[in-house]
Amino acid sequence: MEDTTCIVACETLKQELDLVMQNRNCSWPVIRIDAGKHARPDELRVSIQESLNRLPPARTVLLLFGFCGNALVGIAAGTHTLILPRVADCIPLFIGSPEERDSYGAGTCFFTEGYLNSGGSIVSDTSRLIERYGEKRGLFILKKMLMHYRSFAVINTGTFNVAAVQARVENFAKQVDIPVKVIPGSLRIIDALLAGGWQTDAFLIVRPGGSVSFEDSLISGRARQGLDTVTDGSGKRRI
Repeated sequence: MEDTTCIVACETLKQELDLVMQNRNCSWPVIRIDAGKHARPDELRVSIQESLNRLPPARTVLLLFGFCGNALVGIAAGTHTLILPRVADCIPLFIGSPEERDSYGAGTCFFTEGYLNSGGSIVSDTSRLIERYGEKRGLFILKKMLMHYRSFAVINTGTFNVAAVQARVENFAKQVDIPVKVIPGSLRIIDALLAGGWQTDAFLIVRPGGSVSFEDSLISGRARQGLDTVTDGSGKRRI
């Protein structure tokens, strides 16, 4: 790809993106978006759009995000071409595919070092709950929030000290009586995003003048049925 390529990425994925860029000897500029905004999708959307608006015209922009609470819905390409993974949230970016993420079920809560250190993690929420309500009531509220989870999974992406992160998660998990396991990660989606030659069953391509729609946020099911979708410059959809 040309020198007009740049990356706009969630800060949660910094270590993983840095590793893939290093392995590919890639030096494209990277704009990192505060991970704490994941808890506030409207703010995340505004931050991403403002970053796009500040770029020189006619860039190829690799957006390293999941749809994460529809935070990307409404993002306008402007003069740029946007490329983004077809994933509902960030977890497939750490473990390799939506199918792999789904294999662990809805009862698994995932952790990486980047997520733990972000302002929007469950661990950060715990501190805020205890500070606001006191330890006893704060932990009671936390357990209610996490009642549907059956396990915590630390994703070994090869970018951090797994034992250290596992110890931090286990220390937190003891408060809510949820077991912790370590699972293998895979950065194949990030690598494919940087590699180019994007297949539309794995990546959404938004042409200049187009925008990300709500329909795009539901594309994973359509993509698994083999339906390719591209947003063209008029904002219309081609299938």
